[in-house]
Amino acid sequence: MRAEEIMTTSVATISTASSVRHAIETMVTRGLSGLPVIDDDGAVVGMLTEGDLLRRIELGKGRGTAAAESALIDLDRYIRSNSWRISDLMSTKVVTVDRDAPIGAVAELMFNHKIKRVPIVENGALVGIISRVDLLRAIVDVPGEGTVRGDEALAVAIRARLRADLGLDPEKIRVTVEACHAVLEGKVKSELERRAIKVLMENVHGVESYVDRLAVDPQGS
Repeated sequence: MRAEEIMTTSVATISTASSVRHAIETMVTRGLSGLPVIDDDGAVVGMLTEGDLLRRIELGKGRGTAAAESALIDLDRYIRSNSWRISDLMSTKVVTVDRDAPIGAVAELMFNHKIKRVPIVENGALVGIISRVDLLRAIVDVPGEGTVRGDEALAVAIRARLRADLGLDPEKIRVTVEACHAVLEGKVKSELERRAIKVLMENVHGVESYVDRLAVDPQGS
């Protein structure tokens, strides 16, 4: 399954020339937690999230006399908390993928970069967006004849979660998924690590059952 098959094509965006107030109104009205920022050519140049905007709540912090007299004023924080320009608040390091990217690769990017959405581009221009909800819906709603593709995506998601959530090297733990039934094999350093993996597996959407074939090896060899 490819990104273009599950992406949302009606994407709310803002430009660098937009005001922060307009961005907030758009996010609140449409129930969004983030907006792609585009330039005049439709290329993605940044991402504005609720986290970026929540910094404005800190306006009352760091504005007193003591802060004004301090030689260690955080100028970047001041700009982000006071500017009304999108370009001053947005994150410029945006992860994007092409419309033909496998959804398994999209899932891995989300988990590795700890992001909630990935803009889809074609020739540099924004054509859609995939959120975590879109990805999880695709995994659990795969029709019967598409089980193999769904299983592959689920296995990729599990490997990504092992790395992102628990800091484990997925190359040392073999993950196989068949008909949404997952099997993990390999070595872990402790029983506690083994239990953490079990909890993780219980929280991966789409996994119907989990078989633990992990061996405890304190040496981690």
